[in-house]
Amino acid sequence: MTHYSDIELEIINISLGVTIKLKRLENNLSQLDLGNMSNTDNTIVGRIERSEHISSWLNIYKVSQELNIEYSSLFILKKEIEILKMIDNCLVIEKRLTKEKQSFYNSLKIRLQNLFIELKSVNEKPKNIEL
Repeated sequence: MTHYSDIELEIINISLGVTIKLKRLENNLSQLDLGNMSNTDNTIVGRIERSEHISSWLNIYKVSQELNIEYSSLFILKKEIEILKMIDNCLVIEKRLTKEKQSFYNSLKIRLQNLFIELKSVNEKPKNIEL
């Protein structure tokens, strides 16, 4: 079993939200549509997509099933470039791209890049060896 650090878990949470948002946009669905289809609601869908908090596994499962996303694939640590590409794809597909949404995507990219920088610095620190 893989043990993820808090930084890695935050990256996975962002990746999960972006994956769901991209798939929803590709299927031309609103958050309300997806909420109704998955027996959740648009507020839950929005919170998952924005990675605002850790969502319940049940809500993530319901939403992923409606979008035909393999549930377990959402919990794999993806590479930075892969997640950034998904964010860029969301920007391209987004039909109502307001300044607020543009700002959200830009801040999400910066947040993600900073997390990967932090992860790299943690992984490069020498480990104390106890004898």
